[in-house]
Amino acid sequence: MSEARHTTEVQQGTEARHTTGAGAASDGDVPGLPPPARRVVFLDVARALAMIGVVMMNASSVVYPVEMSGNGVSSLLTDLVNGGLNLLMSGRARTMLMVLLGAGVVLAWRAAARRGGRPAAVMLRRYAVLGLLFGLPHLAVFDGDILTQYSAAALLLIPLVPLLLGGSRRRPLVAAAVLFAAVPASDLLLSPFFEEYTWGASVVLVPQTLGFFCVGVWLARRPELTAGPGADARGASRLPLRMLVFGAVVQGLSVVLMLVGSVVFPTEFGADGVPVRSVGETVVILLGHTLLNLGGALLYLGLVWWLVLRGRRASRVLGTLAPLGRMTLTVYLGSTAVFLAVMGPFEGTVPLLAQYALAAAYFVATAVLAHLWARRFRLGPLEWVWRSLTYLRPAPMRAERSG
Repeated sequence: MSEARHTTEVQQGTEARHTTGAGAASDGDVPGLPPPARRVVFLDVARALAMIGVVMMNASSVVYPVEMSGNGVSSLLTDLVNGGLNLLMSGRARTMLMVLLGAGVVLAWRAAARRGGRPAAVMLRRYAVLGLLFGLPHLAVFDGDILTQYSAAALLLIPLVPLLLGGSRRRPLVAAAVLFAAVPASDLLLSPFFEEYTWGASVVLVPQTLGFFCVGVWLARRPELTAGPGADARGASRLPLRMLVFGAVVQGLSVVLMLVGSVVFPTEFGADGVPVRSVGETVVILLGHTLLNLGGALLYLGLVWWLVLRGRRASRVLGTLAPLGRMTLTVYLGSTAVFLAVMGPFEGTVPLLAQYALAAAYFVATAVLAHLWARRFRLGPLEWVWRSLTYLRPAPMRAERSG
C-alpha cells in the first residue's frame, strides 16, 4: 500500500511540475492543438535513457578518435570502457527509441482524434517536418543521423495505424513478426543497389524499423501504459516484469541462434580474401541481431518501467531524467553541434575516453538545463518549432505557475 501511495505522489508531483510536450491544461484554450494529456513519466524517463545511449555511441562517430586514425594505441581501460558501453548500449538504445516512437505515434494519433481532427494528416505533417527540417540537414553533417530514418519509417507506418489499432491487442505484434521475417529478404534484394551509400543500411532495414515501431504500437495499446496515478502499482507492474523477463529470454535465444548459425553456415572467403556471406548466414545474422536488439530494448524498457512504478529511491533518481526526455530532439541535435564544435578541429587526435567523458559531461549539463528550462517553458526550443509547424500555429510556450 505504501509503495502504491508513494508512486502516486511521485507521478502527481512530476506531472504538476513538468507539463511539457503533450500539453498542459491551457492547451485546450488554443483551437487546433491536441487535447491536454497526462504525461506518462515512464515514457519520458525511458526516452531520456535511450537518447543518452544513442549520443554516447555517437561520440566516437561524429568525430573519429585518435585510436581510429591509427595514431594512438588503445589502453586496457579504453578497451574495457568502450567494450562495456557497446555491450550495454549499441543497437539497444536505438531500438528503444524506435519502440518509443511507435508508442508516441499512437498517443499523438489519439490526441488528434479526440479533438475531432484528422489524425493521419497531422501525423504526416509531423514526421514530414521532422525529416525535412531536422533530419536531412543533420544527415548532411553526420551520416549516422537517425531522424531521417525514423521519420521516413513513421510516414510508412501512419497509413497502417488504423489497422494496427483495431482488432486484437496482439495484432501489432503479429505485424512486427512478419516485418522482422522480411528483414533478410529486404537485405538480399536491396543491398546491391544501396551498398555504396552510407545511408543505404537504413533503407535496407526499413522492415526492421517498422517492426520495432509496431512493438511500440502494441505497448501504447496496453491499458497499463496510460493508467491513472491512482492505479494499483503492484498490479500494473506485472507487464513491466513480463517485458523484462521476455527481453532477457529473447536476447539469450538470439545469441544461441547466431552461435548455431556460425557452425551451420561458416564464413567463406573469396579469392581476394574478402568474406562472402551465404544466404543462410545472412538470414541468421540479420534475424539474430534483430532479436538481440529487440530483447535488449524490451529488457531495458521493462526494467525502467518497473523501477518507476516501485516508487522508491530508484524511481526518484530516474524521475530526474523526465525533463530531459521531453526535449530529446533539442538534446540530440545539440550533441552533434557540441561534438563538432569542441572536437571537430581535432579529429583523429582526441582519445576515445576523452570523447566519452565529453558526452557524459554534456548529459550532466543538459539534464540540469532541462530542469531549469521546464520550470519556465512547456517545450524544448526545437520541440516548440516542431510542434508549431505540425499544427500550423504557434504552440503555447510559457509554463503555468502552480498556486
